[in-house]
Amino acid sequence: MRTLLFGKDGQLGREFIPHLNVFSEVLAVGRNECDLSCEENIQALIEQFRPDLIINASAYTAVDQAEKDANTALQINALAPTAMAKSAQRLNSAMVHYSTDYVFDGLKQGAYEELDSCNPLSVYGSTKLQGEHGVSANCVRHLIFRTSWVFSAHGSNFLKTILKLAATKEDLRVIDDQWGAPTSTELIVRVSLQALGMNAVIKNKEPPGDQTIQPMPQWGIFNLVAGGETNWHAYAQYVVSLAQELGMGDKFLLDATKINPIPSKDYPQLAPRPLNSRLSTKKIRKAFNLNISDWREGVQAELQKIKIQG
Repeated sequence: MRTLLFGKDGQLGREFIPHLNVFSEVLAVGRNECDLSCEENIQALIEQFRPDLIINASAYTAVDQAEKDANTALQINALAPTAMAKSAQRLNSAMVHYSTDYVFDGLKQGAYEELDSCNPLSVYGSTKLQGEHGVSANCVRHLIFRTSWVFSAHGSNFLKTILKLAATKEDLRVIDDQWGAPTSTELIVRVSLQALGMNAVIKNKEPPGDQTIQPMPQWGIFNLVAGGETNWHAYAQYVVSLAQELGMGDKFLLDATKINPIPSKDYPQLAPRPLNSRLSTKKIRKAFNLNISDWREGVQAELQKIKIQG
C-alpha cells in the first residue's frame, strides 16, 4: 500500500509518519517538496506516486493572518485539497482531509452535529469550508474529519504556549467564554487509522506489505474531537496545575490561581472565534465503534512526552 502525506512538518503530519511507516510505503511532503499554491504541482506529484491513500494534514492555520492574506488561505485550505481530491478520484484512491470547528458560527446552544448548517465567521473558517466542499464533491472515497483545539508535544499550540508563558509571567488573562474540546494529534491519528481499518495493523506492528484499506461502513464527514468540554481559561489552569504535579514547574513564575478569566470582548482579535466549538462525536463513535477519551487524558499524555523531551 502506498500513502501520500501532505503537511509532514505540521504537528498532525509529524504524528502520522511513524504510524504510517508500519503498514505502508509512505511519501511525506512539506512545503519544500510540494508547493500547495500550484495545483499542477500537486496533481503531478500524485500522478507520479500513484498512492492508494492521500492524507492531507496541511492547512493555513494562521487564523488572524488569513484575514489579511485571504488568497493564500484560499489556495492552501480550499483549492489545494480540491486538486488532491480530483487526482484521488482519477486513481480511485481514498482521501483523508481535516477541517475545523470554525466552519460554524458558535451560536448553537448544544454540540454541533455534522448536518448542522455552517456559517463561518472568518476567512479561515470560510476557506476550510470550501475545502470540505471541494473534497466531498470530487472524491467519492473521502473522509473529512472536523476537529478542534488541536495540540501535541511538538509544534505550536495553546498547551505549549501556556507552558512558555508560565515560565515568564506572574499573572495571565485567558478567555473563559469560548467552549470546546482540546484534541491531541495522537487521538486524531488513532481514530483516523481505525476509521480506515488500519488499527489492527498498527496494534500488531505488522511489517509493510500488501495492506489494503478495509471496507468502510461509510465515507463522508465526521466530527473528531476528544471527550468532554472546557474553556480556554480552565484549560490553561489545568495545564499549569498538572505540569506542576508532574514536576515540570520548577521554573514557573505563574501559579494556576493567577490565571484570570476574561470575556472574548476584552481580548480583541482580528478574526472572530466561535464561542461554542462543541462538536458531537455520536456519529463517528457509532460508525466506527469507537471509544473516545476525555481531553484531559490527551493533555496528560502530551505533558509526559514534553517532560521526557526535557
